[in-house]
Amino acid sequence: MKKYILTISVSLIVAFTSTGCISSNSVDQGEEAVLIYQPWFFGHGGVDKEPIKTGQAWTVFSTKVVTVNVKPYLIDERFDDLITNDNNPVDFKFHFIFQNIAGKTPILVERFGVGESGRDWYKNNLREAVRNMARDFTKSKKVFEMTTDKATVDQMQLKVAKEVNIILKSKKIPVRLIRATIGKVFPPKKVVDATIATAVQKQNVKTQQERVKAEQARKEAEIASASADKAYAEEFGMTPSQFLRLRALENERAAIDGASAGTINLNMIIGGNVQPMLNIGK
Repeated sequence: MKKYILTISVSLIVAFTSTGCISSNSVDQGEEAVLIYQPWFFGHGGVDKEPIKTGQAWTVFSTKVVTVNVKPYLIDERFDDLITNDNNPVDFKFHFIFQNIAGKTPILVERFGVGESGRDWYKNNLREAVRNMARDFTKSKKVFEMTTDKATVDQMQLKVAKEVNIILKSKKIPVRLIRATIGKVFPPKKVVDATIATAVQKQNVKTQQERVKAEQARKEAEIASASADKAYAEEFGMTPSQFLRLRALENERAAIDGASAGTINLNMIIGGNVQPMLNIGK
């Protein structure tokens, strides 16, 4: 009789499998499968308290299989335009590494939810508290502390990690916090761009001011030079034409001396014609 019943049972399994009533679900390494029973007509459903480890999970069509990751995974929380104590906005990210506790995934599914992303438990139970902590901490610090003082960022990091662990423990969420870090804190891009534009404008103004100073100095030098030339001409009773001729001869003498010293190559035109031309050089 037992043999007959076994034969019928195997036949039923084959029949159910061939008609799609029984399905196989693969559970990979680093995962656990949580079964949620849904009765066909009567009886009680619910979450199976024992998860299925690595291997195959055979279920009937009414049973839902939820695969839960038990390897460490990353959750980023981004903050934009949080206002500091001195009314300046800053941006930064929290980087959390969590791990669902193996063997307790049915509790996570039943009481806290995992959803399609596997992270609904965080969104439903932790996210708002984390964001409130970040806002409160930022309000207590100045922008200079948040953006340049490593000790301030470390302080926020430790505070957030401590508070997250308290929430996980108090709510009995079967998840372990492995690490909490904070990325670089910096003003929003629009603020940085505005600061750069202001700096460029200030530099342009400074450059123009320096240029005006240089031109003014050149003007004063030219006036001083002209005054000196005028005084020289008056001292020796020279007319303007005589003085200009003297300066031309001085320039020619300087050119000839340079050619004789080998520092320049000089071609001289004597008279009104291009011929004869004398080369005075090295």
